[in-house]
Amino acid sequence: MDFYELARRCATHVREHKDEEFRIVSHMDADGISSCALVSTALDRMGIEHDYTCIKLNEMNQVEPADNMVFCDLGSGQQDQIAKLFPDSSVTIIDHHQFEESLFEHHFNPFLAGVDGGSEISGSGMAYFFARALDESNTDLAPLAIVGAVGDMQALWGRLKGMNREIVADGICRGVLSADPDLLLYGRFTRPIYKSVQYFSDPPIPGISGSESNAIALLSSIGISVREDQWRTPSDLTLDEKQRLGTEIIRRIVSELPPEFARLAPNLVFGETYTFINEERYSPLRDASEFSTCLNAAGRHDCPDIGIEVAKGNRSIYYEKLMSLVRRHRQQLAKGIGLIESRGISRLSHLQYFDGTGISDTLVGTVAGLVLGSKECDPFTPLIGYTPTNDHMLKVSLRCSKLLVGRELNMGRILRDVSQRYDGAGGGHAFACGAFIPHEHITPFLEDVSHAVGATAE
Repeated sequence: MDFYELARRCATHVREHKDEEFRIVSHMDADGISSCALVSTALDRMGIEHDYTCIKLNEMNQVEPADNMVFCDLGSGQQDQIAKLFPDSSVTIIDHHQFEESLFEHHFNPFLAGVDGGSEISGSGMAYFFARALDESNTDLAPLAIVGAVGDMQALWGRLKGMNREIVADGICRGVLSADPDLLLYGRFTRPIYKSVQYFSDPPIPGISGSESNAIALLSSIGISVREDQWRTPSDLTLDEKQRLGTEIIRRIVSELPPEFARLAPNLVFGETYTFINEERYSPLRDASEFSTCLNAAGRHDCPDIGIEVAKGNRSIYYEKLMSLVRRHRQQLAKGIGLIESRGISRLSHLQYFDGTGISDTLVGTVAGLVLGSKECDPFTPLIGYTPTNDHMLKVSLRCSKLLVGRELNMGRILRDVSQRYDGAGGGHAFACGAFIPHEHITPFLEDVSHAVGATAE
């Protein structure tokens, strides 16, 4: 089936009902929030009355029905549930996740057109092509699709690919974004350069990651000044300085990497960065990666509407609220890391894990990712954190180095398969995934995950 025809079919359906009210239902991560903002903006521009809500995947039964419902960044895998819950609604699904069978006429999913929704386009990318099918002038919304794609980890090896490239090209042509070769350091416009180096952790820089003084010493040793009139950010470095720094980071990383990973390391240091030209020079919204972090913070603190309004361009009070959420997000992450440092990390043959009781189920995965980059962890062994969600279920979150994907280790598949043995459910990306498991099964679950990782390594 033709990808663009699927988009046109859904757009035509919405136009035919433009005098009616719509409800947008989206996921509450960065990709879902970006998707919702894209579709909402497109409907605004057509004068279509609508409201929106962002949910977790297990909250579908809490959504109020409406005459017209648009599901973004979810829905394809929940079609049976949607059909039962909303039998009288006119349903449009705009999603990128895999599914077994298409039950709805207006279903825009890349797998229907032979496009890999896991790596070549995100939920917000699908929302972008839907918005473009509604009106070609909506190409100015390309940055939101890039935020969602980056937030959904589709720039795994340094740059976006597949249908994402068409969105990048649209954004460049429209003059709203640039895509440039650069160092893949987080905080390009907002962090002092030494902080960006200090917190580079996948893979860790031997002797540097986690140490502020050693990061400053490294920069000094290769002739890079960390301060002029003010602290220099990664974006302030010259091309020559970036090349020197990147080369030195790669040299140090490769010196202690297992040989099988050495060829992959450069793609985690140098790559393509995405800059939103209309944002302020030192704003966290100017860089795709930081923008996605801000939206994630909104979703993880149950305030996705604030992220949506900022993404739609409604700044003023919403921007200040979003920055407040980001600060709170960082404080809670620091508290969670401190909690794990006091409890310690437990180890099995092929797995590390910690009890994250006291950490929110929406934050335990992020904490796991940060702890994985610390000196207490083996960076090349998967790490699980778990925390209660209620009286009988645990939320399990797993993080591992992207380099393990080079070993063809797919932790999302492993968690999906193992969780099903214990009356749970799970899945996700190869290196960032999760599951829900009954309390009483956590010990055998962890042992089975460790065994599955070991079997893959053999």
